[in-house]
Amino acid sequence: MFSGFFLAGIALLSFGSLFFLVRGLWPIRVEAVKLPGVLISERERLIGASPAYRIFVQLAGYLSGWIPESRLQNYFAGIRKKLISAGSPLALAPPEFFALKVLGALAALILGLCLGYLLSVGIWIIAAVLFGFFYPDIWLRDKRLKRQRRILKEMPYQLDLLTLAVEAGLDFSSGLERMIAKAGPGPLRDEFFLTLQEMKMGRNRMDSLKGLAERIKIPDISTLISALVQAEEMGSGLGPTLRIQSDQLRNKRFQRAEKLAMEAPVKMIFPLLFIFVCVFFMLFGSVILSAFKGGIF
Repeated sequence: MFSGFFLAGIALLSFGSLFFLVRGLWPIRVEAVKLPGVLISERERLIGASPAYRIFVQLAGYLSGWIPESRLQNYFAGIRKKLISAGSPLALAPPEFFALKVLGALAALILGLCLGYLLSVGIWIIAAVLFGFFYPDIWLRDKRLKRQRRILKEMPYQLDLLTLAVEAGLDFSSGLERMIAKAGPGPLRDEFFLTLQEMKMGRNRMDSLKGLAERIKIPDISTLISALVQAEEMGSGLGPTLRIQSDQLRNKRFQRAEKLAMEAPVKMIFPLLFIFVCVFFMLFGSVILSAFKGGIF
């Protein structure tokens, strides 16, 4: 049984490799995806720099044509929010992300067939397919959490720059532009730049800031935006509001650092226990074996 699966997997892998190698040499079109102009430019850069990404885009385009988007609208809406929150890695559209999950399941199926044939254990096939299908979700979640941690790390400094600019007499848009010019490259600077571009294109300032909070999806940022919206509605100055929010964000950052420092000893117990056991066997293992061979015990 497994020999048939193994041969079928090898044949499928060989045919697929030859097919996509040939297709990878053909011209590619990128206008079929529904992405903003910035992500289209990033996609074109990746296509020119990576042949593997070029082949993936073509294959994802074929698979996307078979995906019933009308039946998966809610699922794709959730995936779109997660991709935006993660910084749109690899300039993926929601149908392409789902195609990536399908490709992962197919690749894992071939691997599972090989492992099942070598180890004569059929459970490897099911486990491999499930892992291949859900691994892109794990990868996307890791990307999103890393980006959010970096945003929280950059937020107090960049908010201080914005506060100084506003308190110096600049309006919010000019202060935001000055802050973007002075801040270093990073995801928070990119988000503020996108917000500034939306404001320059005519979108309401508060709506642009709410869009920023929706894209990032961090409670501290949402609290900041809510305070700015409330200050705008009540007619109070933005400078004092920004100063208070900056101090609060810095205090929360110190509290998170203290919490991580307090958790470090607990997390080190099991690695240190394993290390101590290994050191013990290295130091006294030969002595114990010699004692058993000498008949002492």
